[in-house]
Amino acid sequence: MNQKSKNITLVSILGMLVICSVVLALTKHTTINTIGNKVLFSVEDTSEIDRILISAAAGQKIELVKKNDMWMLNERFKAEQNIVKVLLSILKDMEVSRNVPKSQQEAIVKRIHENGYLVEIYVEERMIRSFLSVGNENKTVSYMMQKDEDQPLIINIPGYGNYVAGIFEIPLNDWRDRLILSANWHSLQELSLNYSGFKEHDFTIRFKNTFLTIDGIHELDTSAMMTYIENFSYLQTDRYLDPGQNAKYDSLLKTPETAEISVKDIDPDNSKNIRFFPLLPDDPMMLAHFREDNQMVLFEARRIQHLFAVKSDFEKQK
Repeated sequence: MNQKSKNITLVSILGMLVICSVVLALTKHTTINTIGNKVLFSVEDTSEIDRILISAAAGQKIELVKKNDMWMLNERFKAEQNIVKVLLSILKDMEVSRNVPKSQQEAIVKRIHENGYLVEIYVEERMIRSFLSVGNENKTVSYMMQKDEDQPLIINIPGYGNYVAGIFEIPLNDWRDRLILSANWHSLQELSLNYSGFKEHDFTIRFKNTFLTIDGIHELDTSAMMTYIENFSYLQTDRYLDPGQNAKYDSLLKTPETAEISVKDIDPDNSKNIRFFPLLPDDPMMLAHFREDNQMVLFEARRIQHLFAVKSDFEKQK
């Protein structure tokens, strides 16, 4: 091989080495980025978080604020603490899985801006995370993107088939604490149940002198009365409703109620007047309305059937 041929071969080899070096450098850089990006949106220590703001592109805003170890919702309601715990767990464990394919990026970015949620996380009034989130139409894939970028990433929780974006899609009312009444015989002053069409079955439990009694019953079954009162010690609704949210329940609310339960307690928060409406055909849920809050709620009818006792239930059997 002459010198010219040797030189050409050497240049070719050097050229290949340069190309290999560049490829390796790029590959190494990409690997580092991928590992770093896995925790791009997550929060390692969620115990310090004291405010979370979730703003939907459609307009809904959810503000969760921690006050004295209690999470509050939109400065008005007590939040459902267990759902907040799930949210914090997701914020800690979620990771970037992979990039969105370039062929899908434009469509995903558009979906994020039109249907997504802006999530802002604060510690002592300092925002530590901010990102946009959305899911696919089938609610099987979750995407996140930094607010000022157009590079969506696929998110999951390692080892679980969770739909991560779903936590941000929860409607406002479903973030509310479902506990609506927590009365007990120690603080109860009066509890009455009135039926619209069957007045003979009405009754009133009343605190008198040193204990509770029921008007018009001479041989009171104290055990039956105490068991009934326990139904109100931890009464939870299944769902809150707003006007216009469901047409059939809006219409039902305009009809006469079938029964009303009135509770008067030492604690004003446990003093409620609850109207109950007839069951709709093939509907397992019962509509109720709280006069004090002008709030519609739904109960699973089977779950609260023990609330609807009649006066004779408290007569001691001879």
